[in-house]
Amino acid sequence: MDHRCTVCNHASLAEIDQALLLGLPLRPLGARFGLSSSALSRHLKHLRQALAARDHHEHQAHQVALLEELDLMKARLTRLFRKSEDLHSLHICLGCIQESIRLLALQEKIRLSFRGRP
Repeated sequence: MDHRCTVCNHASLAEIDQALLLGLPLRPLGARFGLSSSALSRHLKHLRQALAARDHHEHQAHQVALLEELDLMKARLTRLFRKSEDLHSLHICLGCIQESIRLLALQEKIRLSFRGRP
């Protein structure tokens, strides 16, 4: 048996979704588009789930991009550390080590947040 959402298959889906997300009352909205309040209620539930999944995916993509950027920063710090080490610049070496520690802590915090989200 096929259980397709009547709202998802409606020609005015985008307009209905916008109205639902604005919190418009279901009865008048259903009357306007020829849909039942219960169909709109069910649709709103999976619409919210879809939006939450999209937000989660966007958040993860942002975290991945941030981790990639931090990897580039780590490579730059490593190069700077090696140069300063060759020049016997202990002050710069120490700064690189301190920044590397901060960078590692930030990377770990981001990685842990991956595990903390559904």
